[in-house]
Amino acid sequence: LESAAVNGRWKIDEPPIHPSIGYWIGFLSPRNLHESQAVAGSRRSLYGPSIRFPFLIFPILREENENCTASMHLATQSVLIALSFALADATALAPELDWDTIKPNRHLEYHDCYDGYQCARLEVPLDWTNSTDTRTAVIAIAKLPAVVSDDDPSFGGSIFVNPGGPGASGVSFVLSDGHDLQQYVDKPGRRHYEIFSWDPRGIGRTTPSSNCFRSDIVSRSAWQVEARGNGGLDKSIDSIKYGLAMSKALSQRCKDSEKQWGDGMAFVNTPSVARDMVEMLDKIDELRKLEGVSKAQDDARQELRKRTEEDDVPRLQYIGFSYGTALGNYFASLYPGRVGRMVLDGVVHADDYANGPGWLTNLHDTDEILEEFWRGCHQAGPSICTLATGSDASPSEIKTRFWSWVADLDDVPIPALSSSGTIVVITGDDIRKLVGSSLYNPIRTFKLLATTLHEAMKGNTTELVSNLMKFGHLPNLDTVCSDNNSTKPAAILPESQSAVICGDGDDITDKDAGWWSKYVQRQMSKSKLFGSYWSNIRFSCSSWPFRPNLSFKGPFTTPKAHPNLVAGHPAAPLLFLSPRLDPVTPLNSARAMAANHPGAAVVVQESMGHCVIGTAPSDCTKKIVADYFESGTVPSEEVACKTQCGPWDDNCSGYSPEAASTGDFASWQLQGNPLLFRQ
Repeated sequence: LESAAVNGRWKIDEPPIHPSIGYWIGFLSPRNLHESQAVAGSRRSLYGPSIRFPFLIFPILREENENCTASMHLATQSVLIALSFALADATALAPELDWDTIKPNRHLEYHDCYDGYQCARLEVPLDWTNSTDTRTAVIAIAKLPAVVSDDDPSFGGSIFVNPGGPGASGVSFVLSDGHDLQQYVDKPGRRHYEIFSWDPRGIGRTTPSSNCFRSDIVSRSAWQVEARGNGGLDKSIDSIKYGLAMSKALSQRCKDSEKQWGDGMAFVNTPSVARDMVEMLDKIDELRKLEGVSKAQDDARQELRKRTEEDDVPRLQYIGFSYGTALGNYFASLYPGRVGRMVLDGVVHADDYANGPGWLTNLHDTDEILEEFWRGCHQAGPSICTLATGSDASPSEIKTRFWSWVADLDDVPIPALSSSGTIVVITGDDIRKLVGSSLYNPIRTFKLLATTLHEAMKGNTTELVSNLMKFGHLPNLDTVCSDNNSTKPAAILPESQSAVICGDGDDITDKDAGWWSKYVQRQMSKSKLFGSYWSNIRFSCSSWPFRPNLSFKGPFTTPKAHPNLVAGHPAAPLLFLSPRLDPVTPLNSARAMAANHPGAAVVVQESMGHCVIGTAPSDCTKKIVADYFESGTVPSEEVACKTQCGPWDDNCSGYSPEAASTGDFASWQLQGNPLLFRQ
């Protein structure tokens, strides 16, 4: 897709479909002009024009340098990072809001922003554990108002949303996907919600920022390129040793940055973010009381609006994706009496996240989804899946050809050029990353992945290189120093992820190369495809120098829910969602976490991909979620929901790569998208 700056605006010169990956880069309707700088690759949702992948939503960050400013298209070590683009229509580009024009306030004060949204900057204590510490964090907030007024009987209150990461921008997520999520949970004429999110501590537009390269983007790019040159951690003990040295160097860089810009890294942990959520919840309640908004006293929502002497607190309504499920689990476990409704989609195993080596439960089903790719490709045949041939007797023949090719690339990498002439060397590691990332949304990517691999195996690497860059697996340095002090879309910063992940997890800075070699092998035993890549999440903590001011290691549990609002108890059981096969947050994690919360229910959507909402159309799942927010009821036992279509079907309206639309739902990350941590 070619775009050119014309009179300060972007002019679209080609059709709005990028043929190489399953992302929509479509023309935007007036309602969605804000998406022009809400960075996220998009995909169509059956329930609305556009929903983003919960973990690949990227904030817009202003990076200033005396000499140059670059848009960081980073190939980060985190698995959840993917590069997204946002384009406006041929005549307009909605500017990124200058958040400095919004004065921070200890009370919630909204300002109109982004054409139909409301934004605020809420000042909170930097250190919730020390009342004498006067330092503050300033939380960037955005909400999509309900389609009815706050005093309408059908108004259902605020639904807090976290898209994952850690490191994903909630503000960008609301801007890009708020309308679609609102349509997913609303029940027209019966219940209407406002969609509320924020950039958590250290992330995006919130300050202080977890950024170790504040004014030196070229150095960040160089560091990323050097990390890529070191190769995968499974290659040799020497790769691990070199990686440890790089990690120590980054550690020193971050410590120097903290000295210059002020402390912040120790205060971006998940328990502190959960405490911020309590504060935001209270400030919303405070504002509504000040505005004199009346509360309707009818229907099934009445129990969340009542106040009693015993329980005079507002309660949270929440949807968390990927890492956002860990945040939700922290919140529910720490503040069970503040839970009203909680939906956790793409469930992280909180005990594995917070304790021990960490991140060892995620890849349980990764390779099984790849097996489904081979089976589906063979069944679809070469007319639909170009990776197949008419002579293939079984899926194993496609699989064998692929792994033989990858092994050849491991031995002898191949040269290639990007569309701009950048020199690229393709390795087997690159292919594993690309295929693994494609497992996040099979309906959008499987056909395109098959075509890309087929062409690359024939020697045509054009689409392969393009896709690797779009997914963020190859650094794109074309724009470095091309602009001066301009606001540019940026990927999730690796150090903003590390600050959260390393602070929440056990301290592993004393581990040597031998320990890490065994850790990588444990991950490889879980997934041949993604094990080495996934190891980078915890490897980023190998020399992380900051320990959190606040920590929580469990238990991740809640008391029994009471719909009549008993103090210290949730108002409704928790609702867990999972695809049948999820590449980075498997179904067994959802079941394990639900078992710790009395009365909780698990809904299994018969689909593949990361998270449920937005990855496949299912009227069954949508109804359960909407009913839950309205009444607080959950299924009495595990429920399986069918979907309307699958990855190889040609009737998946709004989901197929070829479908055209004016706005679309898109993508996320633990360390990026992938995990819910989306990557």
